[in-house]
Amino acid sequence: MYEVYISHEAEKHYKKLDKSSKKRINNSISKITKEPLSGLHIKKLWGELEGKYRYAIGSFRIVYEVDIKNKVVKIKAIRNRGDVYKKF
Repeated sequence: MYEVYISHEAEKHYKKLDKSSKKRINNSISKITKEPLSGLHIKKLWGELEGKYRYAIGSFRIVYEVDIKNKVVKIKAIRNRGDVYKKF
């Protein structure tokens, strides 16, 4: 299992979500902690976001980095799919 750190920006957006969305996000984060590098909803990003991954949950995206050596996942953003990539 990987340890998870959530950025201030991601946490701020997470707190604004409704209860149902939070539950879906929590389930997704749980899956990321078990296998952050590959899976059905995981995609390795490229270009300006190279080195980061995204996890898709309906219209939401979780963008994160993985430190394999220290077994740490750093969640950088939790936003709607249209807005998530504009912050980087």
